[in-house]
Amino acid sequence: MGCAGSSGDGPPPTTGSGAGAVSAATTTLQVTPDSLTPSGTATVIVVPRNAAGTKLGSQLTVQLTVSGGTAAGSLSAVSFNAPDSSYRATFTATAAGSAVTVRATVSGVVIANTQRLAVGTPLPPPPAGTDVAFAVNAAATYPVSRFIYGGNFIDDPANYTGGVTPTEMTFNRMGGNRLSAWNWENNFSNAGADFNWQNDRYLSASTSPGNAVKQHASPSFSRNQGFLATVPMLGYVAADDCGCDVGTSDAARTTRLATRFRISKSSKGSAFTMNPNTSDAFVYQDEFVNWLETTYPGRSSHPTAPLMYSLDNEPDIWYVTHREVLSDSLDNPNLQRRQTYTGFIDTTIAYARAIKAVAPNALIFGPAVATYTGVANLGRYPLPDPVFGTQQFYDVYLDKLRAAEATYGKRLVDVLDTHYYPAIGTSGGEITNDYAPQDSSNIWARVNGPRSLWDASFNERSWVNNYLGEPIRLLPRLRAQIAAHYPGTKIAITEYYFGRGGDISGGVAQADVLGIFGREGVFAAAFWPIAGVYSPPYLGDGQKAYAFVFGAFRMFLNYDGRSGKFGDTGLQATTTDNEMSSVYGSLDAAGNIVVVAINKTQKPKVAHVVLSGTTPRTTARVYTLTSASPSPSHQPDLAVTAGTTLDYTMPALSVSTLVFVP
Repeated sequence: MGCAGSSGDGPPPTTGSGAGAVSAATTTLQVTPDSLTPSGTATVIVVPRNAAGTKLGSQLTVQLTVSGGTAAGSLSAVSFNAPDSSYRATFTATAAGSAVTVRATVSGVVIANTQRLAVGTPLPPPPAGTDVAFAVNAAATYPVSRFIYGGNFIDDPANYTGGVTPTEMTFNRMGGNRLSAWNWENNFSNAGADFNWQNDRYLSASTSPGNAVKQHASPSFSRNQGFLATVPMLGYVAADDCGCDVGTSDAARTTRLATRFRISKSSKGSAFTMNPNTSDAFVYQDEFVNWLETTYPGRSSHPTAPLMYSLDNEPDIWYVTHREVLSDSLDNPNLQRRQTYTGFIDTTIAYARAIKAVAPNALIFGPAVATYTGVANLGRYPLPDPVFGTQQFYDVYLDKLRAAEATYGKRLVDVLDTHYYPAIGTSGGEITNDYAPQDSSNIWARVNGPRSLWDASFNERSWVNNYLGEPIRLLPRLRAQIAAHYPGTKIAITEYYFGRGGDISGGVAQADVLGIFGREGVFAAAFWPIAGVYSPPYLGDGQKAYAFVFGAFRMFLNYDGRSGKFGDTGLQATTTDNEMSSVYGSLDAAGNIVVVAINKTQKPKVAHVVLSGTTPRTTARVYTLTSASPSPSHQPDLAVTAGTTLDYTMPALSVSTLVFVP
């Protein structure tokens, strides 16, 4: 796929003066999707801003042009969208070509971030005797982040059957509902709705400061894994480990907060200590960050295994998961304010500033919403925000953080973090329900579910689709929001699961997700273990709950048992049939072309693989993940025809790693 880029010959101009002057430096232009086939339709979005980054209104003249030789299209009329102050138009590519260029002029100012949109030539149909064609272009590259190969609590045998997760994984997140009311001073936490609203020491039996995090961070760093620590923002943390239900009633809230909780603040405002006073009324989160930075000096700047920070967890469902703190009434404005856009974002800014004051080089993730309603409206659905009405929460969040950077002179939130549990359902239930009967429709839904992360032609017919009124294409959608509202923000998916990690359908889906994350520019991702201790007994052989998910990770990270891995340089790879298959290409450190080929069907399929943009290859080493075993299996090498072509029979429901060597 082609990627939108930018061009320009020096600093862009700003015309006029005053609040209404259009700035080419801050006005954004975005085209979605970021690649097309001939006759494909794209949307152009322009958000005019002044030099301070403030969005301007409707009294502007916006002109858009599309060029690119045979690939040029014609624009429809430009329209103004009041809720987000954007100007929009659509165009249709007329023929295949190298790229379409889209330019914008706003009230005479030529906007700097001109977009180039690839219009690809469709692959020819697969040759006779084959089922699908794969094209891998070694001349078209993209970076693959090392932090997409992650999980939550991946060092903890209690969360994963069979002991420790693959040591090759590169990113460990310590997150979840428990962290919202966790007291770092003594490791007390509240379970909230997850378990009887109970205060206890579930996260750590030790009362030594920070031990709940230390017991996960230390093994992560010893494995050269990045580590994401969660900083609570809810406003109160557990004060004891009574093992009791603290209650959720409004009537008892004042007493409950005074006796069972401590006030949690972003900043201490005085000298830090490594051994805080556990008997006072306050817990300071910048002091926790200082404890981490002191315990692990230099880790925030580590090139391969950094210490990073998450601003709490799933705020869009706090009103459900943490009613022991928020309760249901509006009689505590300080707490309820956190559930409004302004209140939550102001809290975000306060905590991010506190973290950056202690760890200026650390990356900060937020807001880690639970569902798409979090993206859309911070979980207020169907209620509008009292200030911003029905504006998308992420649009407002990014706008305000962009303004905060201008105010405070530094970026405060580096990574836009979203949780994603696919909502696609079948006759047997949603695909993440590992206890639902496994049938053909369930398997099809699971192995095709990852297409909702990117595919504009895939309608999963879920509540998210119904809400949006169109295919989800989550990652291009998030990229478009970032481009329009806060360019340079990274993307993370720090919780996800596509189900049935104990059989091959879960492994196929997991491998597809990893390939998508790399190709679509995700910075960090972390699988969440929700399958339970063991796979249900109807699997027959007692297969461990995540064995095939782990096998999928190894198909990218250690396919040969000797640290052979998918490269950090991704290569453009396309298939003639996205429903039947997926394909991902890369260049590894030794110069080999490493291709991950996925068969989503329950029958063997012959793939016609064509390499381009590379020196001739002689041999393809073959490794497979099939229902026969959750571990990669080495198969006989195959000869590459004329240095560039291979016909390869993919096993039914399988992941194949093909290593093309000179």
